[in-house]
Amino acid sequence: MKNVIFGIQGDIGSTNERACKYFAKKMGIAEQNLTIKYLISSTKVLHAVINKTVDYGTFAVFSSRQGIVDETEKAIAELSRAEQNSYKKINEVKLQLDHALLQKKKEILNNRLPLKIYSHRQALLEHKKYLFERFKKFPKVLLIPEIDTALAAENLSENKYQENSIVIAPIICEKLYNLHALEKDMPTNKGYETTFYLIEQN
Repeated sequence: MKNVIFGIQGDIGSTNERACKYFAKKMGIAEQNLTIKYLISSTKVLHAVINKTVDYGTFAVFSSRQGIVDETEKAIAELSRAEQNSYKKINEVKLQLDHALLQKKKEILNNRLPLKIYSHRQALLEHKKYLFERFKKFPKVLLIPEIDTALAAENLSENKYQENSIVIAPIICEKLYNLHALEKDMPTNKGYETTFYLIEQN
């Protein structure tokens, strides 16, 4: 079987990667025949499918609590009419989120300083109320949007964020990026599901 290329809206360890592997398995694509391009953004996924640099694309479309994923909605709206007719949805899957609060190993958070929390905008919106309650002892809690949850974990592991920073990312990122789980399963994960589309060129 020929190599099949998927372009996804996420980094290694993202829920988009989990959706991609689900679709590939359902299509009977063996792991050794699957190549994943981590395109990170919905815009790049759409253009990769339209321009035939990938065979399939996956991106998040709908959140059970926050509704339509803003990033994807904007990416589709920015396409020309011809481009919007150049791809089609062929499958979808709804996945339960498994977000964790991750921090660098051996770092002790200082509750006398502001706490910075990085993640995808959608995740920050979903968990916002819980985060402010969970970290109310800190003088300030700053929610800082990142383009992808797993990318936030990767950036934290590579010391790209200042001290007193944590991230929200899938629990698999704890091992992937050698981080420590401050909280392995956030209580606000319950009922938090996201729908992902699988697309191909029309």
